[in-house]
Amino acid sequence: MQNKAKAGRRLYYTGLIAAIVSLIGAELIWLPAPLKTPGGAQWIEMIDWLYYGLSIIPLCWAAGAALLASDTGSAAFRSLRAAIVLLSAALAVCIWLIPKHLLLLAIAGAAAAVVLMVADLWLSERKERGGFPWRSGGAVLAITLSLCALLIPTGYSVTYPAMTMNLNRYAQVEGGRAGGEIDGVLVFDRPAVLADRLYGALFPQYRFLPVPEDEPPLTETYAQVVAMKTDANRVATAIAMQKAGLGKGVVADGVRIVAIVKDSPADGKLEAGDIVDAVNGMPVKAVDDMIAYMSAEVMPGEVVDVTVRRGEERLLVKVPTTASDQDPAKAVFGVSVQTEAKLDTPRSVSYHEYMAHVGGPSHGAMLTLAIIDQLTEGGVTGGLQVAGTGTIELDGSIGMVGGIPQKAYAVSRTGADVFFVPAAGEAAARGAAPDLNIVAVKHIDEVLEWLEEHKEAPE
Repeated sequence: MQNKAKAGRRLYYTGLIAAIVSLIGAELIWLPAPLKTPGGAQWIEMIDWLYYGLSIIPLCWAAGAALLASDTGSAAFRSLRAAIVLLSAALAVCIWLIPKHLLLLAIAGAAAAVVLMVADLWLSERKERGGFPWRSGGAVLAITLSLCALLIPTGYSVTYPAMTMNLNRYAQVEGGRAGGEIDGVLVFDRPAVLADRLYGALFPQYRFLPVPEDEPPLTETYAQVVAMKTDANRVATAIAMQKAGLGKGVVADGVRIVAIVKDSPADGKLEAGDIVDAVNGMPVKAVDDMIAYMSAEVMPGEVVDVTVRRGEERLLVKVPTTASDQDPAKAVFGVSVQTEAKLDTPRSVSYHEYMAHVGGPSHGAMLTLAIIDQLTEGGVTGGLQVAGTGTIELDGSIGMVGGIPQKAYAVSRTGADVFFVPAAGEAAARGAAPDLNIVAVKHIDEVLEWLEEHKEAPE
């Protein structure tokens, strides 16, 4: 029985040490990023394979508790160990079956399992040896300090390099074929923990900033970045297909009310989410249409008829106007607006969801390029290994993104022939990677023109 008890405790400690090592590995997951298999799989894809190995940790805990449960202990000990077995087995199942779902629940379950194991180790040694359990107490202290360093937030956020992602492997267009490698590039931006200060001392690419007081909860932030990724994918697809001669691309389809100024004329009459189709019967397809009509035809103080779509309803709303603070001669409602876009995408696109790619719109420009590449005979890269960053806007322009220095550094490790960046980020990119071939661009057409001019001559 003693041998089983020793083996059970060793499995506890093995799982706990493996968990700590995994946390360190997760925080430094960017370091092996230049790795690539002969088949073209990048490090971001290998992470998906390695992820399932995490199930070894709860399985160690479950096996350890099962061995200890066979020891002659009280009913309380047997119940405690049975709970550890069940909880750990459930965590292993979660890792395999629902890797991207119920993340917070899995973290809470892992924390509960650790607490139960620590209690088991502590109480078992105290029962066997009497007095203060020095051995398990020292181990518990070491584990606690390690977990504090790896998990406790500091009130700062940290941004650091991540990895590149071949967008021709991430997205596959129906009927398309990749012509070359086109990499988007990621950065990690998360709440900093105590250990990050050590990493920051070792790696100058780490950047720390205080967390704003109005920072939304992590769950809300996660939902926002996933939504932005989805929007970027949709816009990139529509623009790329239009460039390839498929579909109409992005078509203006009214003016969406994004926000309403409190106590403005529109307050209580229009609602955020309304889509304006006409003003005084004059159709408006885009923000510029509405601004032009209001400037030319409506005087401040006039009441206008606004035709809106609200959900499934179509309404006619009478809305007073007032003078603009910036221009007293200009009539306004007191709303923030954006052009509502209808996206024409005749072919479907499937996406591979990587564990290390949560979301965000910064891959939009290079995703547009990748889809064009797949829909163009022979591709568009001309034999070059292409990397880049930047959002894709509805008119095909490339927008600024964060983490430019970290992204430039990450790309500089990959052997890319060119790194496209938004024009506003050129200086930051050059400062972080002076030897990298950096090309500043403002529109997707500029990317295509540069590649056409610099494509390698056929042998």
